[in-house]
Amino acid sequence: MEVLFLLILPSIFFLVLYRIKEKRIPISFFFKGKYHGFIQYNLIPNDFELDELMLKNFAFYHVLSDSDRLQFRRKLSVLLKSKWFKGRDGFEVSNEMMLLVAATMSQISLGIPAFTFPKFDRIVLFPKRFYSEIIQHDLKGLTIFKTGVVLISWPDYQQGYSEPTDKLNLGLHEMAHALFLDYFHSKHMRIMYSNWLTVAKPVLASMKINEGPQFLRDYAKSNIHEFWAVCVEHFFEAPIQFKEQLPELYKAMCSVLNQDMAIRLMQFSIDKKSIISSNFTNKQSDSL
Repeated sequence: MEVLFLLILPSIFFLVLYRIKEKRIPISFFFKGKYHGFIQYNLIPNDFELDELMLKNFAFYHVLSDSDRLQFRRKLSVLLKSKWFKGRDGFEVSNEMMLLVAATMSQISLGIPAFTFPKFDRIVLFPKRFYSEIIQHDLKGLTIFKTGVVLISWPDYQQGYSEPTDKLNLGLHEMAHALFLDYFHSKHMRIMYSNWLTVAKPVLASMKINEGPQFLRDYAKSNIHEFWAVCVEHFFEAPIQFKEQLPELYKAMCSVLNQDMAIRLMQFSIDKKSIISSNFTNKQSDSL
C-alpha cells in the first residue's frame, strides 16, 4: 500500500502543478490568509516578451530611453512576482490587466529603483465604480494603507490611459496615494517629502482662494494628499505645461520622483524627428 502511494504521489503533484499553470486552480487556493482568492501573473514573460508587450500596450514606455526601458522591465518583472490580484462582483482578472496595473506602478516609481510598493501587495479590480462603506460613496478607486490594498474600477483605469494628455488618470492617481503612504512614511524619505511640502503648500493655498496659475484641476484643492495625487497625474500627462505654469513645484516633483518627464518628452520628440529625417534622406538617396 505504501509503495502504491509513493508511486501515485508524484503524479498527483504534477497534476496540481499543471492545474495551477492552466489557472484551473489559483495559487491562492492553498492560502487561507490575506491572499485567499487572489491570483498572480501566470508565467512571467521574459525580457524580450515584456519589451514587446509594453511597446504594444503602454504609451509611457515609448518615450523611455533604452536604459530606462531596461530599468522599467526589471522593476515590472519584480512587481508582477510580488503583487496579488482579485476581481470583485464577478469580474475576471486577466494577465493583461495585471501587467498594465504593474506597469503603472513601475511608471510612477521608475526613478526609485529599489522601491516596489512593499506595503501594497494586493490589487482588487471591479467591473464598474463601487460603493465604499468607509467613504459611504461610489468610487473609482481607493487606496487603503491599513490593509495594503488598492481598489480600482477597471473601466475608469482604462479611460485614464485612453487619452494620455488629459491629466486624468485613475491608475496614476491611486498609485500616487500608495507611493505617498508607503514611501514617504519611511524616515529616509521624510526630508525629501518635507522639501516638496514646502513648495506645495503655498500653491495649494493659492488655489483655494483662486489666485495664481489654475493649472491643476480643482480636485487638488481637497487636501494635501489629493493635491499630491493630482500633481502626479499632471506630471506624467502634461509635464511641459506643468514646468511652464508652476516651475518650482515641477522642480520639486522631479526631485521627489527622481524623474523629469518634460526633458524625457522633449528628447523623445528630438529623436523622433531625427528618425523621420533620416528615413526621408534615405528614401531620397534611393530614388537617385
